[in-house]
Amino acid sequence: ERIAVEPLAPDDATPTVIVSRLGHALDRDRSVLFVARDDATAAAVRDLLADPPLLAARRDGRRTFHLGPDRIPVAGGGYACVRAVGLGDPTFAWRETDTPVGPVTADSGVDAAAVDEAGRPVVPRLVCEVDGAPVAVLAGVESLRTPPDAAFPFAYRRDPDDKRFRVRRGDDGAVVETLGGFGAMRDAGYVPVPMPLVPEHALGRSLDDDALAAAWDLVVIDDGADAAGGTRGAGDDAGDRER
Repeated sequence: ERIAVEPLAPDDATPTVIVSRLGHALDRDRSVLFVARDDATAAAVRDLLADPPLLAARRDGRRTFHLGPDRIPVAGGGYACVRAVGLGDPTFAWRETDTPVGPVTADSGVDAAAVDEAGRPVVPRLVCEVDGAPVAVLAGVESLRTPPDAAFPFAYRRDPDDKRFRVRRGDDGAVVETLGGFGAMRDAGYVPVPMPLVPEHALGRSLDDDALAAAWDLVVIDDGADAAGGTRGAGDDAGDRER
């Protein structure tokens, strides 16, 4: 078996880092041995990769996603954003649900109208919530691929000539603000919508829970001792193997 050894600093125990390293190893037909230097980092990694793996939550087959580092490009150019109300940064959440049934924003290859025998949409609705309030509904994760502007309240784009940001309404494209940069955007209350971290997109393949569980292992370093089975990580002596 070919194994990619991935040492982890405490700051590496995030969904973005873990899924990136796992995906890179899978691209090279390797499994991953994550090597943590402390129990807290190991526990955080186990939480990310345990049931539900690489998800914030899962219930009745519908998933709640971690947030990724990317923004959401829209068809009219630029990226989706919202206007935050109140002090502090807004809290975003992306989750799959069964409502609403009926037409919603969908990618051209997605049948948003199909329902199963129980009346649930075959393609889950993907809801973006800001501070608990829904601001966008798409037909499944495939509809994240350059959705129309109207799917979101606002979009922003840097003008190629004067380099200033134009913020426009999603429904009619009217420019509502012209701003000098990200700082000015945030001061005006506009915040980019983060892309959800969809496992099959981030990994470049769909894996069921068993296949994903077989793709990684975890050890916590115990200086001076070898890992169970003699696995050693990139010059470090590793401690007991954990899952």
